[in-house]
Amino acid sequence: MKDRFSDWSLYHKAVAAFVAALAFGVILRALLVIDTAFEVSADQTLTASADTVWHLMSSDDERDKWQAELMDLVELTGPTAEAGATRLLFWKRGARRWQSVERTRDVLTGRVLGFLQSSDEDTRWVTLSLDVTGDCQTTLQIEEIIKPAGYLDRFWFFNQRTNHENRLAASLDAIERWATIQDTNCSADK
Repeated sequence: MKDRFSDWSLYHKAVAAFVAALAFGVILRALLVIDTAFEVSADQTLTASADTVWHLMSSDDERDKWQAELMDLVELTGPTAEAGATRLLFWKRGARRWQSVERTRDVLTGRVLGFLQSSDEDTRWVTLSLDVTGDCQTTLQIEEIIKPAGYLDRFWFFNQRTNHENRLAASLDAIERWATIQDTNCSADK
């Protein structure tokens, strides 16, 4: 019996090796994302006092002004800055709308606010942290761990990472504008 593989040219062997490597990579990726969540984060130094930024972060009436894609917020069992309190959030991205239930996980008044947001599309663990760097300098860091509900959304998450990063950047820009408007003492220092 003749060895058919030895009749292949180098080109055919390279194509076969590439296809085998591609198949192995896809199978490995498929196994790795079965139960995976992804992290996105952003931070920005704002020209505002920590009290002003904290008010914008923790007030139910203020969050829809600066948090990108958030259309409305309805308090269910308590205010945002109260541990264990829940809210119903209404979101919009382009023509797509959805809602989620948010529960306050962690509160360190004036410094850290953590949420768990659950919807049919994903589960998000959100942490907002403040670091005071001066009288009118406050660094806000937003970290999100996102676990898409659908397996395909987890498999192709790298296609959506830019959308999530852009949303965080837009939120930081908006909170800086609102903080500058509300904190007249710091905006006069510019």
